[in-house]
Amino acid sequence: MTTQPHTLPDVSVIVITFDDAARLPRAVRSVLSQTLKNLEVVIVDDCSGDDTPSVAKALTEEDARVRYVRLPANSGGCGAPRNAGMDAARAPFLMFLDSDDELPRHACKSLLLEAEATGADFVMGTVERVDEATGAVTLWYPQLFAERRVVDGIRAEPELLFNCLATNKLYRRTFLDVTGIRFPEDIHHEDIVWSTELFCRSKLFAIVPWPVYRWLLAATPATRSISSRRHELENVRQRVTAAVLSDRVLANTHSLDLKEDKDFRFLSHDLRLYLGDLPQRDPAWISEFADIVIPYVDTLDPAAIERLTRAERVCVQLVRERRGAEAALAAVELGGRHSVPPRAVTADGGRVFWGTALPKDEQARSELDVTGLRLAEQPLSGALLRHELVDLQASKDEIRLGLRTYDPGRVLDGRTMTAWLRIGGRKRAIATIPVQMTPVVVEPPGERERQAPRGLEGQWDPEEPERTIIPRMTGAPPEGTGILEGTVSISLPDLEWPDNAVRPQAVMISLHEGERRNLRPLLAAPGLSFTSLGAVGPAGSGRLVLEASADIPFRLTARRLGPAAGRRFPNVAELWRTLLADLATPRNLGRFYRLVSATVPVNRRLVLFESAEGTGYTGNPRYVHEELQRRATGLRAVWSHADVPERFPEDVDLVRRDTFRYAWTLARAGHWVDSHNLPYCYRKRGSTRYLQTWHGQVLKKMGLDEPRHRAQRALAKKYAEAVARWDALLTPGPDFRRDFAEASGFRGELLYSGYPRTDVLVRHMEPAQRERARRVREFFEIPAGKRVILYAPTYRDSRRFSGDSIRLDLPALAGVLPPDWVILVRAHQYDRFAVPDPLGWLVRDASAFPEVNDLMLASDVLVTDYSSIMFDYACLGRPILYYVDDYERYASTQRGVCFDLAEVAPGPLLRDPGELAGALDRLTEITERYGRRYAEFRDRWCGLDDGQASARVVDAFFPEVTR
Repeated sequence: MTTQPHTLPDVSVIVITFDDAARLPRAVRSVLSQTLKNLEVVIVDDCSGDDTPSVAKALTEEDARVRYVRLPANSGGCGAPRNAGMDAARAPFLMFLDSDDELPRHACKSLLLEAEATGADFVMGTVERVDEATGAVTLWYPQLFAERRVVDGIRAEPELLFNCLATNKLYRRTFLDVTGIRFPEDIHHEDIVWSTELFCRSKLFAIVPWPVYRWLLAATPATRSISSRRHELENVRQRVTAAVLSDRVLANTHSLDLKEDKDFRFLSHDLRLYLGDLPQRDPAWISEFADIVIPYVDTLDPAAIERLTRAERVCVQLVRERRGAEAALAAVELGGRHSVPPRAVTADGGRVFWGTALPKDEQARSELDVTGLRLAEQPLSGALLRHELVDLQASKDEIRLGLRTYDPGRVLDGRTMTAWLRIGGRKRAIATIPVQMTPVVVEPPGERERQAPRGLEGQWDPEEPERTIIPRMTGAPPEGTGILEGTVSISLPDLEWPDNAVRPQAVMISLHEGERRNLRPLLAAPGLSFTSLGAVGPAGSGRLVLEASADIPFRLTARRLGPAAGRRFPNVAELWRTLLADLATPRNLGRFYRLVSATVPVNRRLVLFESAEGTGYTGNPRYVHEELQRRATGLRAVWSHADVPERFPEDVDLVRRDTFRYAWTLARAGHWVDSHNLPYCYRKRGSTRYLQTWHGQVLKKMGLDEPRHRAQRALAKKYAEAVARWDALLTPGPDFRRDFAEASGFRGELLYSGYPRTDVLVRHMEPAQRERARRVREFFEIPAGKRVILYAPTYRDSRRFSGDSIRLDLPALAGVLPPDWVILVRAHQYDRFAVPDPLGWLVRDASAFPEVNDLMLASDVLVTDYSSIMFDYACLGRPILYYVDDYERYASTQRGVCFDLAEVAPGPLLRDPGELAGALDRLTEITERYGRRYAEFRDRWCGLDDGQASARVVDAFFPEVTR
């Protein structure tokens, strides 16, 4: 038994519990195992009727730091036991823990150190939400905790009102005593009231970005917490009561200036939770729900309602009008990545409204107005389509799905497309199955009211007839809406399901028109579940389940049920391919490369090209290659690809990167031409010549000056060894020599040639380049007369693939941008981007477009930050604007820069969407104002770019090649 120290504990952790004997020990031990040892656990039992008393007493006997308090009667909520715990606690700092959750191991110590260092009234940190059924971990409102900081009161950051949890904070006891803050009793959702008063009364609090609380989401409904019981109407009433009490707190603390922010929190968090569940509720439930919430909603600040998304406002209005079925349709995927449009819209007076009937009053006209979706202006890639499952027929070895697609903007009219049902994630498809889609006509009005039964389940049973039919979810489509219907058959024996695909897989509909694509989810009735006894995969590895779970309302998912069994033994070719793939580690590839180098001669006529680490046929290597082709040199070119062969011309020889064939080709090639750095495991042979073209001029710190190389000596050594392989380095000017070549420790030949990739930009007036620009505009469906913004930021080192480089608030920009613009977003290859719905009318995702030069040729202005694209774009002579809202942080504490952008930039540095929109509106004026600086910028960084760089490079690096 651990002995209790004589001193007072540093932290008291109050663990409240009720009828939770099974999980209480887990919660308490997560506290006892903290790295902070001088603490106490105060278990407060809300008069449990199970074995909680004996379990709690056993815990007190195991460790003297545990104390036990039992209330004489059950309070029915969390407020009373927490207050009792506060009264019993002895430490100068307090925390709260629910018995069904846990504390991360360093939570108490890290929060205490922060509180002592800052003097804050309380310190709060990140919350991990753990799904106990799947083990999946997500962060609760991670944007609130992204940065470590001290906040001078809630008015400095009113969005922190969204942190309405009591459990992810450590409290200074004196602050609680002086202010007299207590939890309200006899209600649920008391955290909301407590947190509101906490923020209103505190003048200084701190935030840390690491996890301090683990919120465990129970796998079974019977053990779900109060906050998860949103299907209970009493739960709704209690939350509204908590909101009313929060309003009183604002009045009592003279904080009514925060009412709009508090109301927005209620609408977009509290109410939003219930709206998202509406697809699982029947009309009667929705009607009673409206009776509870709408009277309170109608008291809220109108400015808070205006801050909601259009989809949320539509939902609220449909609930207000007791249009339950339509509200459920509007709530599908609410707040998710995809906006799900109405099945039909109605136009009146130049405006477009949700549904088939015109709004009945001015409030309804305001709330149901979906004109801003610009349904008819979307390109195919951004078309707001609604795909629904309307029929399912199953036999033992086959599933037939009936689908209906609603196209309220009529974007699909007149197109020739192919349709596919896609099972799997966005990066990997388990199956892609063709769908036959045809237009449909409107059915008789009498069919329009048919509804599918709630909780419908279909399951094939060998004792029953050969098929099960799921009734249609809705009746016929209303007139005036573009509609397609289709069928798709899933053959279970042909469906190869990977063994590692254990989680539910999304079921999507992919529409293709040439290279254009629209990918959106297939929607299904909530709770729909179908299990086939047919074998999935060629040897039978389980059964297929199609379902729309409670966690993903309406979206159809697929998963395999049952273990992989009876697997077919692979043939020799499959075994060989698997073996080679497993053996293709950097160490083994390096050994194989050295073996080939020692035994096989170099082929002087073989050139290995690689650009952007094998991700495309682009950059300087492309234009060197095309110059060699133009001269018909007889050299054989092989391009490496990173498993994306479709991004390369059909007539180019390819080798897949990081394979034994790739290592063989590198060992045999007489020339390497590369834009980044070939893998470090390959040491160049003495008779092989390596041309490093690099991939841009330099603003940010590069080479051995990069922070990661300065901080990690071993990494810097590897980089220096890789640079030592280069025989020649393309050098577009003296700045590049200083800021990159010398910073990288390069000692080889500098080719002062300019950049081959800029040749087409310098010659942008030629017919061939004009045609490339025209094809870009055609591909992205840019209407005639529209001007094009190319937005191309660089990535952030510590936030790769986070989307953080897309600093520009595109929805905000859409509200202030002049109407004659379209934006092409080119995310860096180390980041990600998806067009936010419904901005497809304005924004196109050009991140995967194969050639960035073509995007530049098609654009009228560049918006960038610290990307080297600025130097290339200057060859066009077109305007460059800089969106750099994080410039000081980037320059000083992130990557660092080689020169002050503000002193040399050929365009203005902008920091918010309004400034950018204003600059675009005054583009002619800005072009004139920055004319002299633009000319100086071009002379300094583009002086060698004259349209003939490719020829000079070939002359210098391939002297044996004649023109």
